[in-house]
Amino acid sequence: MKKVIASILALTMTAAMLTACGDSDSSSKTESSKAETTTTTTAETTTTTEATTTTTAASEAPAESTAEGGEEAEAPKDISEMPATLANYEGASVTFEVGKTAEDYGLACMAEQNFENDESNCDFEIEEVAGVPMMKVTVKDFDEDMEAYKIPKIRFNMAKLFEGHTADLPKIFTVKCDVVTKAVGNFVADDGSEALVPGNFMGAFCTQPGESEDSLGWNQLYEFGESEWVSEWGSYELVMRPGIKPDAIFADTDTAQYLTIMRWSIPNDACFYIADIRFEDESGNVIECPGFKA
Repeated sequence: MKKVIASILALTMTAAMLTACGDSDSSSKTESSKAETTTTTTAETTTTTEATTTTTAASEAPAESTAEGGEEAEAPKDISEMPATLANYEGASVTFEVGKTAEDYGLACMAEQNFENDESNCDFEIEEVAGVPMMKVTVKDFDEDMEAYKIPKIRFNMAKLFEGHTADLPKIFTVKCDVVTKAVGNFVADDGSEALVPGNFMGAFCTQPGESEDSLGWNQLYEFGESEWVSEWGSYELVMRPGIKPDAIFADTDTAQYLTIMRWSIPNDACFYIADIRFEDESGNVIECPGFKA
């Protein structure tokens, strides 16, 4: 069965974005990204790693095999296999603990224009998935045409994660993050066929460093393009290297500066989870966040 996504994936944005999880009847139109998204903290944008999925004018899910000839269809993977896919969990700087809140980890929405622009409000909750506590992101708002969820723009306050250890912030050369997407409602293709899959996961991984709130930079260092059309869940590693760009490096300050994740809009109901964050110095050594490893 071929599922054709009939939307244009426009990643020509200054800064915008990690799948929605809410109550809705998903439109059968597929809109994987919104053009001309706005971000008030705009500065020079640099991509250091290309997305692993091309963002062409129309995307297609892999075709399933037919009974006669063709290759065998890929079998869906059970969620119990997910923990083994996490590349950084054991050596992470930050993992999550059930009973704590997003505020405990300095996580919140950007809320640039009180969610009256292309940004969606989000709910946060730490939930166990296959035995792994993760930060669940629920994207709440639809666009004005009611065709796709708006863009979650979420960010961790680095001053919170490195409280009492801000001297380590300029040492961060590489940031890695394991992210899991999970379907809640069916994806509906143009031909009316449905599948319980998360579909597209596309967006940007960014730093917003600065000595003060008024001087925050914007560095869209990694644009990712992932998708899952067979299983109910997908697992991905996001990697960016702020250390290669002086303006992207975090400052030694206890004022707010941010690690930011954005996910472009999608029409179907799917959650995404942050499993862990790993900070490394230039030699690849883990930089600890004392008190944030569960």
